[in-house]
Amino acid sequence: MVSRHLGTTTQLRDTESIGLERKMRHDEDLQTMRRRLQYQMRKRGILETDLLLSTFASEHLNGLSREELVDLDALLSNIDWDIFYWATKKTQPPEVIQKMSVFHRLQDHATRQGTKITRMPDLEE
Repeated sequence: MVSRHLGTTTQLRDTESIGLERKMRHDEDLQTMRRRLQYQMRKRGILETDLLLSTFASEHLNGLSREELVDLDALLSNIDWDIFYWATKKTQPPEVIQKMSVFHRLQDHATRQGTKITRMPDLEE
């Protein structure tokens, strides 16, 4: 059984793997990590996921711990529709995703966002 790294620090066996392989970023400072994740959460390619993730980033990204940011990075390695359906509780996510506290925050956010019209938030200068 081969091990491989996903996200920034998560190592999973092939039978447990989720998402696409991600570039390892061991020494990335928090500000750089937050900016990178903010960009990645805005430019996914599927509007529904872009809106969900960009509004989540606008409201929560600055308050996330390093561990939550690392988990969020690993979560973002997944396909847009998977993230959207998991967050909106249309399908069950893998167990490794269910254990992420940041994922539960995203699900709570998705539940609240479903009640209003959403547009992508402005970027800070």
